[in-house]
Amino acid sequence: MIIGEDIRDKVSFLLEEASHKIILPFYQNLTSDQIEIKSSIDDFVTIADKRVEFFLTNALIKLIENSKVVGEEASWEDNNYWSMLTERFVWTVDPIDGTKNFIKGNPQFCSMVALLHYGKPVASWIYIPKSSICYFADEHGVQVKYSDSQYKPTKISRFNTPELCIGDLRFTASLRYLSCRLKKKVKKSLGFFKKRVYIGSVGIEATLIANAEIDFIFYSAASPWDHAPVDMFNRASGGKTGQINLIDKTFYEMKISNTSPILFVRSKELWEDVTQLILKYA
Repeated sequence: MIIGEDIRDKVSFLLEEASHKIILPFYQNLTSDQIEIKSSIDDFVTIADKRVEFFLTNALIKLIENSKVVGEEASWEDNNYWSMLTERFVWTVDPIDGTKNFIKGNPQFCSMVALLHYGKPVASWIYIPKSSICYFADEHGVQVKYSDSQYKPTKISRFNTPELCIGDLRFTASLRYLSCRLKKKVKKSLGFFKKRVYIGSVGIEATLIANAEIDFIFYSAASPWDHAPVDMFNRASGGKTGQINLIDKTFYEMKISNTSPILFVRSKELWEDVTQLILKYA
């Protein structure tokens, strides 16, 4: 399915509007009563998250007739949203990805939108408020738009990525949802790779994959608003995505409603090496 420039640009404008009118006014300006704890003491939602999601939800459903929206914050309050994920057209929304960074005044946060067609990501947008950069990915590749400029293809070709020794691969990882036993084993496997990068926003990490600045991303639990857009960026950059069963040591294609651990590797040629090493001690 091809997303036209009209939809691409309208979503970009909505993300830019949300950034300027909601996100940035709250940046480094939040009060304690505007921050809430969700599932754990390090899982937060802010007034900005909620307002951005409300704004985008109401705007996105107008762009494609009979489309639905699955947003992170609404889904947290109502699990019935998950049943919509495989309908014809569904938008996923992560209003502020990297909320902890946002709260701390760290500029490494973004807003993410993906469009699903019967459960498969077909387009993705990542907007970085502090730099006014919007990335767009579809089956044709990754494009980037700087502030008032036009979209242009990213400079790193999907077929022209640097060759590295396997131990020198750069990666990000989140192990927070693994059991203590599995966390210990996966951490040991990841120890083979020397260059772990710490970002705190999987959306920012997706743009690094697209620019060949990191080589793979491992997350201990998948969620549609986080990983549908990242999957689209990874595949658009020539990479491969898979979910992992760490018990029987198998990989399978990403399923939008499955919360199993997920791996994004920026090159299909690197996939086998990375997966074998991750499973080595699992």
